[in-house]
Amino acid sequence: MDAIRCVVDTGGEWRALRENEPGIDQTRAGLTAVTGIAALTDFADTVPYHPLFTLPRGHTGAPRGNSMATIAVDVAVPDALRPVVDVAALPMALGDAGPAWLVLSGDGRLARWTPATGEVRDVARYREEGPASEYGGGVRLRLHVSRCGRWAAVVQDRGRYGTVVDLTTGSPALKLDGGDYCCETVPFALAFAEHGGRPVVVHRTDWNRLDVTDLASGEVLTARDGPDRDEEDAEHDLDYFHGTLSLSPDGTRLYDGGWVWQPWGMPAVWSLTAWLHDNPYESEDGPSYAVYPEVSEWNWPVVWIDDGRIAVYDRDDAGGGTVHVLDPASIEPRSPGVRWIKAVATFPWPVGDLGFFTDGEHLLIADEAGLRGVDITSGQQVFAIDGFRPARQDRHTGTLIQVGSANARLWTPPGWTARAG
Repeated sequence: MDAIRCVVDTGGEWRALRENEPGIDQTRAGLTAVTGIAALTDFADTVPYHPLFTLPRGHTGAPRGNSMATIAVDVAVPDALRPVVDVAALPMALGDAGPAWLVLSGDGRLARWTPATGEVRDVARYREEGPASEYGGGVRLRLHVSRCGRWAAVVQDRGRYGTVVDLTTGSPALKLDGGDYCCETVPFALAFAEHGGRPVVVHRTDWNRLDVTDLASGEVLTARDGPDRDEEDAEHDLDYFHGTLSLSPDGTRLYDGGWVWQPWGMPAVWSLTAWLHDNPYESEDGPSYAVYPEVSEWNWPVVWIDDGRIAVYDRDDAGGGTVHVLDPASIEPRSPGVRWIKAVATFPWPVGDLGFFTDGEHLLIADEAGLRGVDITSGQQVFAIDGFRPARQDRHTGTLIQVGSANARLWTPPGWTARAG
């Protein structure tokens, strides 16, 4: 069958290439470089490519950047991994055929999956703790992986418990308990980071308390020591429910998407470096701790575009939605001890079931129709990938992945710079 395999940019015009057509080998090589998948044997029958890229209305010519970024790749999800609960990217190891993903399956297995070859290798098992919360709240298991790829965490978003697993041994390394007070209102606050070249995990230990644990030694790096510890703890007590944690691309700052009474979203940012080097109370009221009170809700999407810009979504009482672009280094002192993060841009965006990602330049918004590339200054859509609704992004390669019941779709933006976490 003379099937269309992919589309390419040829001098500002898009045309389809068919198998055995001149130029297909060069295109295949380019796809391999971008996706790590196209070099499979029996290419034509195994890996279909879909022309999903569209330009905004009125745009002429070709989009900027590598034209290979217009190709989305479909691969089959191996039967052994179904149903897929969550996925998270793993770093490529020496000799790997392509990027790999850690997959949490419905039966609790943690497996390394390489889409380029279809290889599946079991690395650990997860046994869910419980109960998640006496109040319910729709608990969902969430998977996190350290940048080095040795450690993974399975946590209960809108729940109480989690486990850090050493993927080199398959054994549990750290049991997590975030407390049950209003835990059903937030994702489990957790982020992997590095300190002094060593992997650490930031995790909630109570509704209003975060700690950092060195994974190799098990040492709590944010322990409050001293004879007056209880008195100091009370002095720094934070009336704040910790939510989604997100590490800046350079690994020096943490974003916290939590909330305060009476319920109001209150994003916060502070210096991880200052927290671990200077002040165990930095995450509560330290000199680098700043908030952005201009959103009303929490648990909406957020992403670091780069080290100096964070995109945060909010929904208002009138049913509209707004993207707030924050500069975490631009702080305005307000009342004594209160520092506000400044917004560098805001623009409306329709309310929906959204996901936020980035290519390092644009805000990428996943909605019911597909993926939208948005200029973060003007809020104008600059490109779209119809029908592609990714759930996770690989911090190493930038690749986004959408996982269905039987197939997965992947797309890699050009010019990606690897990120911390």
